[in-house]
Amino acid sequence: MTTTSATALVDAADAARDRHDWPAAVRAYAAALAVNGDRADLWVQYGHALKESGDLGGALRAYQAALERAPDVADTHLQLGHALKMSGRRDAAAAAYARAAVLDPAHPDPVKELRDLVRHGLVLDPEIVGAVRARTSQTHRRNTDAETLTGHLEAALKRLGAGLKAVRALATGAGRRRSARPALIFDTSDLIAYFRDARLPTGIQRVQIEVITALLRDPPADAHISVCAFIEDRDDWVEIPANLFLGLTTQALAGGALNEAAWLTVRYDLDLETGLAPALAFPEGAWLINLGTSWWLQNYFLKLRNIRRLRGVRYIPFVHDMIPVMAPEHCTPALTRDFISWAVGIVGHAGHFLTNSEASRRDLIAVASRLGQAIDADDVHVIRLDADFRKPGPGTTDDGILPRLGLCPDRFVLFVSTVESRKNHIAAFQAWRVLIDRHGAGTIPTLVCVGARGWLNDAVFALLDSDPVLRSRVIMVSGVSDADLADLYRTCAFTLYPSLYEGWGLPVTEALCHGKAVLASDASSLPEAGGEFATYFRSGDPVDLLAQLERMLFEPDFRQDLEEQIARTFRPRSWRDLGQEIVDCVVHWNEQSGPGETAAAIPVPPVEPGRAYSLGRLTATRLKTGLMSAEIFRTGEGWAAPDTWGCWTTGDGAELVFRMPQSEPVRDLRLVMGLRGPSRHRVDYTIMVGMAAVARGRLTSGEVSWLDARIPAGAIVDGAVHLRISEPDTTETPTGSISRHRQSIGVIGFMLDTIDSDRTATKIIAEIETAVRAPTTKS
Repeated sequence: MTTTSATALVDAADAARDRHDWPAAVRAYAAALAVNGDRADLWVQYGHALKESGDLGGALRAYQAALERAPDVADTHLQLGHALKMSGRRDAAAAAYARAAVLDPAHPDPVKELRDLVRHGLVLDPEIVGAVRARTSQTHRRNTDAETLTGHLEAALKRLGAGLKAVRALATGAGRRRSARPALIFDTSDLIAYFRDARLPTGIQRVQIEVITALLRDPPADAHISVCAFIEDRDDWVEIPANLFLGLTTQALAGGALNEAAWLTVRYDLDLETGLAPALAFPEGAWLINLGTSWWLQNYFLKLRNIRRLRGVRYIPFVHDMIPVMAPEHCTPALTRDFISWAVGIVGHAGHFLTNSEASRRDLIAVASRLGQAIDADDVHVIRLDADFRKPGPGTTDDGILPRLGLCPDRFVLFVSTVESRKNHIAAFQAWRVLIDRHGAGTIPTLVCVGARGWLNDAVFALLDSDPVLRSRVIMVSGVSDADLADLYRTCAFTLYPSLYEGWGLPVTEALCHGKAVLASDASSLPEAGGEFATYFRSGDPVDLLAQLERMLFEPDFRQDLEEQIARTFRPRSWRDLGQEIVDCVVHWNEQSGPGETAAAIPVPPVEPGRAYSLGRLTATRLKTGLMSAEIFRTGEGWAAPDTWGCWTTGDGAELVFRMPQSEPVRDLRLVMGLRGPSRHRVDYTIMVGMAAVARGRLTSGEVSWLDARIPAGAIVDGAVHLRISEPDTTETPTGSISRHRQSIGVIGFMLDTIDSDRTATKIIAEIETAVRAPTTKS
């Protein structure tokens, strides 16, 4: 056949492909290959056509034929991976994606596909992860030499091999002996999530960074220290290697630019680690310490219950404040809702707590009491944040932040805070305007406000925009590095902190560390943060604020006396000492409690007979007596995160575990439950309690169905109901789905009642639907 005829066959095949006529494309590419079977690109296109026609076996053979002719084409390995994944061969697909990533490190798709496989439950071979990480990191870092790359790969293989060994040990029941030293694992979920879109840390993030890095650099003798993060799209914890965490936090404090090469490099390493590393295998009896927050993670407490049950893990939250509950007017409704959900969760899951002040401890105990939970004051340890914030540096320079902002030493007052209503910028601005009017603009120093924009701050900027005189004496600046902030502290006249509510008040301590006088409100914990070294005004009293400002501004001897007292007697602790206090506290609790919790030690939550429970996420924006979340009844790995209407199961079989009140005799029970069919396929289901099948049925796509079932007394073990929702193997599933995390049966809510209840199913269903609309109230 002539060259022209061969070209015509390829053109015909490409035309069929472009109009998505896949049978015609298959025939045309086969004809072209009969003429020129050595063209790897034609084999790839032939594979595409076969795959789109539904012939996965033929597509796999075509891609393999392409690789026999051109083995180092990254896209062919990528397409082979797609076909292997569709055919259910996930391990082989991972190997193909890894080969594509190594051949073309700049191509994002192979790594994205590997992350997707990991997110859906595949544990990658450590050699695959090591090769991908090493090759892509080498490309990302322009200056990585061969020796560094080899060390990086060896460290990755060693770490991941250990992780896989731990996973296998967990599966076989091996390795359950507790270490003589407790394992303290610091959960940095919010910090890692923050770094995906931002860089310079704020107050709580800075505390985490300083404490954890101090303990990593100088590990305590009486505990093992490590770092992890809960990755939302994987719905599990991943270890953050110490060297990666130290590099990440060092760069975070070095500046605010998000496009800086050094920051992009360490961020890339973080994405690889959190995307490809195996899920963390918790040591037996470990302590999971969260110095930050986790309130946006809807499955966090479910997963916590699972590791408590399987590994005896104990959980300690650090409560920095209860502001969204105690002062909700200064928070957005969404933040208040998520915070209340988190508060309900920590009260129900933590046996011990850390907090930063006596004020925060009082608020925590008060909130728990309102929820109907008693917290013993001895189970709440106060870790005062009186740490040394100073960093070694060269001091003020000619090209530093002062000349950039047009400032002169001792001619400005510093106000460091996120810009939000609670921080009370409005009061500061109003006082500054009175000072200007009373004493003249040339007499009043500039007020320098350092901090990012938070929420509910429109009035702050509106006041500045409407008053040019005030605006001439106020500077708003954000994205300030540690070195520049230290310059501002060293050279300011004094610092101002008029906040209406705090958990501690880090800028107060930070100012004292730099030897500067502080004027702060006397609200909540601020007198603890400033102690005898700060000057206070009555919170909410503008007259007292103005009087104290004039004293600070116009009585230099008063301010000098304050600074001399600070220099003479203020002694902040090192972050390492603060971290050791946390370690000592946990070691003490560990000695008191002995081995980690077992499944038998974890209490089964009670249900109230006749009360409607929604499986949807908690949406309360006010704290109410007896508030609880029905998500606490969920257990096992078969649950997606709660949604507004209820909660999907994920095809693994999901469990609800609860017990009737101990005063109730064991007898047959009535279960009314709302179910929802998945959005794209039908599903058969079975509801089991113990060994008894209490309901079976079929749900079409999107169908809502209500079952009214009887739970026999014989299926109730020790007063507990273990209800399992599962699918038989005959269920219709979408082609290419990955069963572990696919959408399966939805659970709207349920009610458990006595078998002799005279309420009709219609009335009960209405009560459950009401609970779904307002899942914080009793029905």
